[in-house]
Amino acid sequence: MEAFREMIKGRLGKFMLALLMLPFALAGIESYFGGGGASPAATVNGEDIPLATLDNAVEKQKQDILASLGPGADASRIDNKVLREELLKKLTEDVLLKQRARKAGFIVSDADIGKIIAEETSFQENGVFSQSRYEQVLRGVGEDPATFPQRAKERIAQRQLMTGIVLTGIASGKEVERLNLLNTQQRDIHVATMTASRFLGTVQVTDADIDQEYRKHPDLYTSEDKVTAEYVALTPEHFQAAATVSEADIEQRYAERLKSLESSEQRQSSHILLKVDDKVKDADALAKILALEKRVKAGEDFGALAKEFSQDTGSAANNGDLGLSSRGMFVPEFEKALYALKVGEVSAPVKSQFGYHLIKLTAIQKAPVPAMADIRAELETEARQGKSEDLFAEAVDKLDALAYESSDLKDLAAAYQLPVEVTAPFSRKGGEGVAADRKFQQSAFSDDLLKDGKNSAGIRLDDRRMVWLRVKNHEAAHLLPLAEVAPRIRLALQYDKASAMAKTQAELAVKELAAGKSPADVAAALQLQWMDFPGINRQATAPGQDILKLAFRLQAPKAGAWSAGLRQMGKDYAVVALSRVQENTAPLTAELRKQIMQNQAGVNGQQELMDYVQYLRGEAKIELMKSAEQ
Repeated sequence: MEAFREMIKGRLGKFMLALLMLPFALAGIESYFGGGGASPAATVNGEDIPLATLDNAVEKQKQDILASLGPGADASRIDNKVLREELLKKLTEDVLLKQRARKAGFIVSDADIGKIIAEETSFQENGVFSQSRYEQVLRGVGEDPATFPQRAKERIAQRQLMTGIVLTGIASGKEVERLNLLNTQQRDIHVATMTASRFLGTVQVTDADIDQEYRKHPDLYTSEDKVTAEYVALTPEHFQAAATVSEADIEQRYAERLKSLESSEQRQSSHILLKVDDKVKDADALAKILALEKRVKAGEDFGALAKEFSQDTGSAANNGDLGLSSRGMFVPEFEKALYALKVGEVSAPVKSQFGYHLIKLTAIQKAPVPAMADIRAELETEARQGKSEDLFAEAVDKLDALAYESSDLKDLAAAYQLPVEVTAPFSRKGGEGVAADRKFQQSAFSDDLLKDGKNSAGIRLDDRRMVWLRVKNHEAAHLLPLAEVAPRIRLALQYDKASAMAKTQAELAVKELAAGKSPADVAAALQLQWMDFPGINRQATAPGQDILKLAFRLQAPKAGAWSAGLRQMGKDYAVVALSRVQENTAPLTAELRKQIMQNQAGVNGQQELMDYVQYLRGEAKIELMKSAEQ
């Protein structure tokens, strides 16, 4: 159960969603568990991954990337195809692990899930589990409260499988010694950069060169298919002023609130479970539970009997206590019996999928009932919001009909005094504003809009807006005129030639250092300037990871000489040299040895998990659909 506690501790959405969803998609997460008849993105051993799940994952990841890049980030810089491939791979692996956990028999009981959910502070108000809070928090992160416990059970089982594999990782003593030597080794590193810009003034690019490049790579100089779309947008807030609230509406909201409080009643219970499985027959388990029922009726302590006989290891150690729970947290047979009891009563034997239970109700906890006057303002806001949502839904139906019947968006705009807005031109890779939304892009480039000139049906964007659009202008992909791209081609060819010259000079520097020439003479002859980084270890951040990787691959230099190598840095080339290698001869302390061994065992365990996932992929029947490539 520690896996579940970890899953929901702290700010609920952070780790829980990483565990429940894996590939980043907050919006529409519910589609991950049900395709609703839609075309799948892939099928894994007969289990569908809905296309909507992949779409939502991609959209969420794109938004996260753009947010990390800051204001004004260009969505067209994101390679949508690569992103979709990577996320579909992650989704596929997630399904494979879930299937294998199920097959391996990793099971989490309803009782355990119910107890932990009830104790989770994110679902509590004033220290008490709140059904309304539970539903609010889960819906806020795109989860269905009714099915969340079952999915949580599956995810915990999957997590247990993954953790078990990772914990198999071990590290040998020799591996620890070698890692310590590698991690503590220090190197004196020297870097000089041969820039391409130094040679730009000496290279020549002819018109013939430009024409040849233009003809050889037309795809590089072909414009993207672009459209400009006009659209109208509508939100529920548009109807706030028109949403009138009566006293009856407020009273209805209050009645609903009271009903919700009743449903959030919590019951604290204990149970004794005797399992029925391949080794224990149903009749034998029933006989034993009936014998225990007689002992309870005869006055024996329920908790003591639970501790001694219950086969639910999660609760037996605590005298069978299941803690506080609300409706929906236990299997139906268990829940029906629990809610038929009065405090202090013990049920007759109850049969469930886990076996036979004796259930004792120990306490009932009800939420305080607020006076209507105290929450009147809140009720009025809720009622107004509900009315505006109803008006909004009616308007969506009306505008959908108008969009189907009209040849433009004028009637839609006039119906609710909405402006007709126009996007900047955008490609299939996306654009700015509404054009950054993938659903908007897909609709704009659909045959109905692009070829037939129709209006779209309403599209719900991630910010809750409904939009209707049509293509205002379509600029088909075409080869750009040579005169337009010639300056770009000229500069690119100049840099290519200058880069080749920079590489030749940098290779000469490496060759002369290898021949034993002094670093000062090499620098003077080739107009280089050495930057020195003495005593650098593998954990250093300067002079950069690419340079460090090369520097720690170089052979130790001979006395009085430098060894060197070359690293391309864009169009420039870095000469990376090594003048000294200093080994750490200090013996490992027991504490450090233990720490390195634990860390490396974890790394090896993660590699075991990655290898296991690759094995599952190799054994699985995975069918990727064409729809996933869009």
